Amino acid sequence: MSIRTNNSNFLGYLHSFRGFAILNIVFIHAIVGALIAVDNKLDMTNPIAITNEVLFHDSTLYFSVISGLLFSAILKGKGYKRFYTSKIKFVILPYLFITGIVAIFKTAFQEESQQPAIFSYVTTLFRDFIYGKANPVFWYIPVLFFLYLVTPILDYLMNLKRIGGPLSLLIILAPLFVSRVQMAFDYILSIETMIYFTGAYAVGMYLGKDLDNKLGWVKNNLAVFIGISLLSTVVLFIFYIRDLDLLGIVSLRESAFYIQKISLSAIFIVVFKNLDEKQPIWLSRLARDSFAIYFLHAFIVFGSLPLFMFVLTYDAIAPFHTLIGAMIILLFSTGLSMLVVLGFRKLLGKRSRMLIGS
Repeated sequence: MSIRTNNSNFLGYLHSFRGFAILNIVFIHAIVGALIAVDNKLDMTNPIAITNEVLFHDSTLYFSVISGLLFSAILKGKGYKRFYTSKIKFVILPYLFITGIVAIFKTAFQEESQQPAIFSYVTTLFRDFIYGKANPVFWYIPVLFFLYLVTPILDYLMNLKRIGGPLSLLIILAPLFVSRVQMAFDYILSIETMIYFTGAYAVGMYLGKDLDNKLGWVKNNLAVFIGISLLSTVVLFIFYIRDLDLLGIVSLRESAFYIQKISLSAIFIVVFKNLDEKQPIWLSRLARDSFAIYFLHAFIVFGSLPLFMFVLTYDAIAPFHTLIGAMIILLFSTGLSMLVVLGFRKLLGKRSRMLIGS
């Protein structure tokens, strides 16, 4: 089945790419969950763990590219007031709502404190909101806030006469030398990580300006982009197999991931664009609920692992039990996330976006 739209402001192919992106993000966590459930740890010498990392790590870069592209192609023309109002209503409010719910449980189950319960709750809520710690995948939301804040500055710099082009190139290439810092488990905000994702956001902004012509150029050079993505993937496998990473303060892996994911972004956007109006409806539905799926899936993935131990420990299907179990977890967590969205939508209509993100 396919989906058709006549809305000139709706880029159906980019919507499909968003659906593809959220699948990548859920799947990497489904495999990690399956591996941890089986081995009680994540062994990065495991071929499945290595392959999972090489193929799906840094898939959040896809979202940064999409956000930047949408700004230049559509949202910029609607004005900054509408841009920021939308982000407050449909990104910040749902993030605050879910973080607030998690903070209730954290406060209820924490060790006894000398502080009043309400003070402990507010402290937990504030810290988790600022640092993205209500869930390990929430680290990206403060990064997203940063991208929204610097959008006017980026737009100004990238469109300066004479030096706009060189500045754009500098911003886009910066992540090759300024590596992402892991923020999932520590209460930190890393400027290196902000710069890393700003590069991908700038790629999207660059593509979004004169979008059709630039995607036409990508299409004409698609073989080059495919070659770059394959080469960077091979390099990443070598880095993991040989346990190579740091060169001084630069993570060679993160540099290679950046090249890989940016080239794959260009490839998949063009592939989906070539489908014209015949976009897969199942990807469109995933894309529609993608923000809520991002918010909810990790709770479900790791919370549901005991339900699927019968598959993950079923020796008769070894060595495929991990992958089969991960596929089941992917379907279950994605499906349940979408059911939660449906419930909120039934209760609140369009206002559900302000609480659950979709």
